[in-house]
This record gives sequence, C-alpha cells and structure tokens, in this order.
Amino acid sequence: MNDMSKTKIGRRDVLKGAGTVAAGTAVLATSITKAEAAKKKAPRWGMVMDLRRCIGCRACTVACKAENNVALGRFNTVIQEKTWGTFPNTKKAFLPIMCNHCEGNEKDKVPPCVKVCPEYPGPRKKYITPDGKKIRYRGGATYKRPDGLILIDHELCIGCGKCIDACPYGVRSFDPFIKAGKKPEKQAVSKCTGCAHRVDNGIEPSCVNTCQGEARIWGDLNDPNSKVSKLIKKHGAEKNVLLTEEGTKPNVYYIDPDNVMKTVYKKREPKKLDHFIDQVS
Repeated sequence: MNDMSKTKIGRRDVLKGAGTVAAGTAVLATSITKAEAAKKKAPRWGMVMDLRRCIGCRACTVACKAENNVALGRFNTVIQEKTWGTFPNTKKAFLPIMCNHCEGNEKDKVPPCVKVCPEYPGPRKKYITPDGKKIRYRGGATYKRPDGLILIDHELCIGCGKCIDACPYGVRSFDPFIKAGKKPEKQAVSKCTGCAHRVDNGIEPSCVNTCQGEARIWGDLNDPNSKVSKLIKKHGAEKNVLLTEEGTKPNVYYIDPDNVMKTVYKKREPKKLDHFIDQVS
C-alpha cells in the first residue's frame, strides 16, 4: 500500500484533506496525535454513524467485501440489531460497527492493537500532507498512519494474533487467504482499512459511497468545516463512541438521540479462527 497520498477526485471533505506528492520538511514520529497531525496540516480521517438513518440493509457490509476482497464468511464491518416489544407494538434498531481507528490512551497515544504488535515500531514510512510536508513515522505489522488510519502490513505480520486479542471491539480476524509475511505457515491478520486506497485518491470509503440512507459520513476531523466535524459538534457526539471505558479514543462517532448504542450494542469477543462469521450478533 502506498503511503504517499495522491489527490485525484472525490467529494469536498475528502479532497480537502487528501495528500499530494511534493517535497517538504520531514518530521519523524513513532505515533502522531490528532493535535500534532493538525499542526502539521495532515488530515485526520474519521466517521460519523447517524443511527437515525441506518435501516439495516447491510449494503455497507457487501460493498466492503467486494471492494476489499474480504474472505468468505468474514466481514470488516457488521450491523448489530435488536427487536423489542410485542406485536403490533414492536421496534427494531440497528448499530453499524467497524474498526474505530483509535487515537490511543492518554498516556502513550498508541492504540492497543499497535502497542502489542511484536513488529512495531518497524521500518520508517513516509506520509505527505496536502501542503507537501513530509511526515516520517514508524510502521509495523500493525501501525497507525499520521492521517489516523490503522493499517496492517502483511509482509511484516507473524500471525501471532496479539492484535486480535488486544482490540476491545472485536473487529480483527485472521484471513485464511493471506499468509503472514514473516511466518508463511500462519495466516495474516485482516481488518477495515478505512479504504485507504480510495481515500488516498480522494474517494470516500466504499461503505460510505454505497449507504443509501447516508447514515455513514466520512471526513477530516482536523477540519472544523468538514461535515463530520460539524455533525459531531451539532449533535454533541464527542462522547458517543463505543466502550469509552477502554480509553481508546475512537475516531468513529455516533448520532444517537434514541440511545440505540446502549440498547443494541453487544461487545464482541475476539475469535481467532471464526471471527465475524455472522453479520448479526
């Protein structure tokens, strides 16, 4: 995967933060926080889930599988649902779940999945901001880019599964069709990438593009004028994230006036081999 972002086409919020290839001043960072990224004028990608609009169609799960060649029986994004009441007075609610591309805790600013990776910090990588400034940072089998996306380098993966256990959201799994680069006898780990290959070219993630209810909104959290920033501020969604007690500081926020998160969410336990077999918990 190319970490040098290139702006081509896309919607306003995506284009505003997408990188361009140019020379600039290099900055070295092992892990870069949202504030540091903003100072260096790097985008900080995040998503808002508008639970008022989600109809549980699961087009997002299908689009993700098609776009990212997700293995049969596995999903990088899922929809949890719950029905309550007695007929005819029943109600159903839906809760989309994906990788939260977390900031990390207050102490070291490193997400738990990255922190436990035996191959992190790894070789240096280079990210280029929209104004041409180079940010050099450490990669790994699991690593976090300066734009906030947590990615996996399968060539460095040893198939240990520690990141699967460390993720409190249960959104990682072994991919039966990808070998761990450093230990080919084992499977590599896979998860949502935020469609980095699309975002790097100024295009929204596939799940956002296909959401017919526009329940998924993608954009630059460092831009106060982006749609995601405005929605978070308008609806007070700063604290509407999953598992706040984990202190991971997710970059996926929910608009949830009906308290769907408390009603529907069921914590997913890490499963090494059959993780994300079913779409509905």
